[in-house]
Amino acid sequence: MHEPDDTELEEELRRVASLLDPVPGVLLQAAVEAFAWRNVDDELAELVFDSLVDHEAGHVRGSRDRRLLSFQTSHVSIEIEVTITGTSRGLIGQLVPSQPASVDIRYRDGLVTLEADTLGRFSGSSLRAGPISLRYRPGPEAAGAPVVTDWVSI
Repeated sequence: MHEPDDTELEEELRRVASLLDPVPGVLLQAAVEAFAWRNVDDELAELVFDSLVDHEAGHVRGSRDRRLLSFQTSHVSIEIEVTITGTSRGLIGQLVPSQPASVDIRYRDGLVTLEADTLGRFSGSSLRAGPISLRYRPGPEAAGAPVVTDWVSI
């Protein structure tokens, strides 16, 4: 009697799973988009502070229409303040150390590019609510690889 090899068994299991429990289209699209955004040269900036999570800071500020986020790598920090007005978001940011750079605000289906001035300041208004990730690209005179942040919902 012939036993199927692992490849045949795997293909049969995939076929059955796709019939009985198909992956939702929105999840497949998100996976494709996440894969398309990958870049092995980009350094991941860790979320080190979120005023929405840090209850103590949230009570001190006492504001639900403002959120502070801080991302950090070994060579750059990205500090942002998000203001909430209805379904629109405003964003003010600072790169530390100060430097000119491009900062992409990445959405699932596109991006908005902001320019940081020589003091590392950048801002945007009328941004959409929802998940975003920032991608910092240093200016020509700055050293270092691009940096991407974790995805956060604003």
